[in-house]
Amino acid sequence: MKWLITFVIPILLFPALVGSAAASVATAPPATRPPALFAWVPEEGYPDAFPFGQCTWWAAYNHQVSWNGNAGDWLANARAQGVTTTTMPSVGAIVVYRPGGPYSELGHVAIVTATRADGYVVSEMNAPAWGQVTTRELAWPDPDALGFIPTPDP
Repeated sequence: MKWLITFVIPILLFPALVGSAAASVATAPPATRPPALFAWVPEEGYPDAFPFGQCTWWAAYNHQVSWNGNAGDWLANARAQGVTTTTMPSVGAIVVYRPGGPYSELGHVAIVTATRADGYVVSEMNAPAWGQVTTRELAWPDPDALGFIPTPDP
């Protein structure tokens, strides 16, 4: 029995211990954070509790966020706190995408960096790769956009 406690149990627990440590390191922000998108965003971004690498982390890094939840819930969660939402894109706004379709079952969020009459440009994280910031142009109107959370006057 003593050999079981001494040798077998530590071997069985080792992967769980290593995996949990690796998971916590993987979600920690990098030592060098990406630059904020706009001049009104603090140099180190806005503080947020979302896990690094996810779209929610990047959106909250560049836009003051006082709510929580999955990306697809952000529009409703912001409204529940009395935050203004809109159906039109504007520079600095968070765009909230519906769950499913081309996005995760948890939804997706991004930051609008430019607008045109026929489309808008977003900066986003975790699309297509975890932890990477990418930019893409989308046509307007966008059937996958649930709505926008505009930036309060900076």
